[in-house]
Amino acid sequence: MTTPVPVSDHLPKLATPGERLGWIFNDRNLYLRKFMEPVPQPAAAPQHLFDKLSRAQHNLTKKIFQVAGGGVGLALLISCCGGSVGASSNGGAYGFLAFLAFAAGIGGAVWLGTAPGRIKAEIAAAQQQLQYQYQQAYAAWDQRRQHHEYQQRQTVDAMNEWGAATPSNSTRRVDIIGGTTYGWEAVLTVFGGSLLATRGPMVLVDFTGEALCGELLTLASMTERTVQQFRLPSEMSRFDLVGGLGANEFVDCLVESMFGDATGATRAERSQDTMLLREVCAVLEPQISVGRLLAALRVLTDRPVQAALTPDEVDRLLDLQPDEVRRQMHQQLRRIEAFLHPLEEMGSESAAPGDADLTCVIAEGDRRNAQAELLKDLLVQWLARRVRQESGPMGSLVLIGADEVNHRAIENLSTLCERRGIRLVLFYAHLREHTLQTIGGGEVALMRLGNHTEAGQAADFIGKGHKFVLSQLTRTLGGNETHTLADTYGESETHGGSSGWSRSHTSGHGGGSSTYSSSGGTNWSQTRNWSQTESNARGQNWSDAQAAQRVYEYTLEPRVLQDLPEYAMVLVKSEGRGAVVQAVEVNPDIVTLPRVSMQPIDLLPLPDRAEAVHPATRQPSQVTASQPEPLAAHDTAAQDAATALNGWGNAVPQQPQYQQQQQPYQGPWGGRQ
Repeated sequence: MTTPVPVSDHLPKLATPGERLGWIFNDRNLYLRKFMEPVPQPAAAPQHLFDKLSRAQHNLTKKIFQVAGGGVGLALLISCCGGSVGASSNGGAYGFLAFLAFAAGIGGAVWLGTAPGRIKAEIAAAQQQLQYQYQQAYAAWDQRRQHHEYQQRQTVDAMNEWGAATPSNSTRRVDIIGGTTYGWEAVLTVFGGSLLATRGPMVLVDFTGEALCGELLTLASMTERTVQQFRLPSEMSRFDLVGGLGANEFVDCLVESMFGDATGATRAERSQDTMLLREVCAVLEPQISVGRLLAALRVLTDRPVQAALTPDEVDRLLDLQPDEVRRQMHQQLRRIEAFLHPLEEMGSESAAPGDADLTCVIAEGDRRNAQAELLKDLLVQWLARRVRQESGPMGSLVLIGADEVNHRAIENLSTLCERRGIRLVLFYAHLREHTLQTIGGGEVALMRLGNHTEAGQAADFIGKGHKFVLSQLTRTLGGNETHTLADTYGESETHGGSSGWSRSHTSGHGGGSSTYSSSGGTNWSQTRNWSQTESNARGQNWSDAQAAQRVYEYTLEPRVLQDLPEYAMVLVKSEGRGAVVQAVEVNPDIVTLPRVSMQPIDLLPLPDRAEAVHPATRQPSQVTASQPEPLAAHDTAAQDAATALNGWGNAVPQQPQYQQQQQPYQGPWGGRQ
């Protein structure tokens, strides 16, 4: 980025030990618990007082008349008795008794008439006393409730609201995919500052050409750490990527960088270039550099006057091949020269960069030209050699814009850093095919992915969760009944008869005789038969079936990745034998907020949903992406499907009832048998 990075007072706070990719928001209000004591309810007046009032009001007028009438009647009766006595001495007594009877009747009537009022006053007094007791109980309850809420608020206010998001200790590599340059700059400031404070010296290579490490450099300077910065190719003379290499290593490094991962290159071409450069370097030893190699190539292309070479070296180079062979190799030599020409000034002022707490190498210019690609490959090889040789202390290695780095080189770097305990951090701008071949060697952090195809691939990488849904319901109920009644009737009648007569005559000398006979006969027969056949067949069938289908859904929808804020990150993190997805904020200004922890927060169990003020089953900033199941896991398909529609698959339907109407048998002539 070309704009200067403002100096902020909170930057040194980021250089606190403990690796942090950012912070996870943990809603402390989810831990608030309700005051479970029920609210006191006002008690009602005793029921017996209402029953007493009901009895007093029942037929009140009738009772008053009965009591008053009884007293008056008794007074009249006594007065009559006293009148019959006359003027005897007992007359005054009868008058007094009559007065008492009259007064008792009237007094009783008055007592009955005022009884409801007295009972109501008694009820009002009881209700007033109960209301006072209720107010006292409610005040005490409200005081306990306020004390409970105060304690809950004090407990929650003591909790940290932002906890550090850290990579797992078991992984050495972090891949950050997607995002904008501003988001990357924030990650570098937060994560880079923690790496410097935790792991020590860092080497950072920026292939974007935007100098995203500016704020990190400011942080390192403010925390009194040594810093060195190189911009390539403008400062190539101060930075020798091949310094200190032997002839074979020098040649292998150049050939690998020239061909890279080009698919059109053949092994024959690589072998020829390797053999040619080794022969040339054998002449240039022990002082081998890119500038001297270019001078040797120019000698072989008939430009013998080179200040970087001695006359003896020129003669030896010309003696390597006959003139005819050199002319045949002219095209090959010029191709190699074209590759190496931009690097001619490399290391002319300094052999190699020294050791510093933060070493930043920034690749400037167009990243698509041949020089940038060659420089990129040389930088990656220089990093691999530095990690392998352990020439200087290194705690972390950061590559920004690793999209176009050969995946074989990335895998080599990852293996070297893993074996030496170095944290490797790779930033990829896109999730393309070659990136998919590389990621997964460690933990993966996803930032905004604008392209829907890349967002879909990222969602597939995070994974899918399965659940059972009710997909089909079938309920059939049927029955059949067959009733067959058959009558068979048959009758036959036969008539027959015979008749005949005969006569015979006999004559002789003695006389004659004659005989006459006749015979006749009649026969008659009648046959009648009938039969009835009855058969009944009844069948019934029913079924109540349901089908549950296992479906897979994204743990995180692709649209969510496309709509992520600029300073947001989704971290796919290993946890135990499973994986979790965490929502991470990478804004460096979060460090200025209250209740921010620079270390991870151990999440406490959330209260039960019935007890929680804000019911929740988990913290919304974290979701489990995968959890291993035992081999004999309990099959919950039937349970999940049964809850989809209440009543299906649980109750056996009533079997159909068929009414059988038996007809009485009728004989062949319609009579009942």
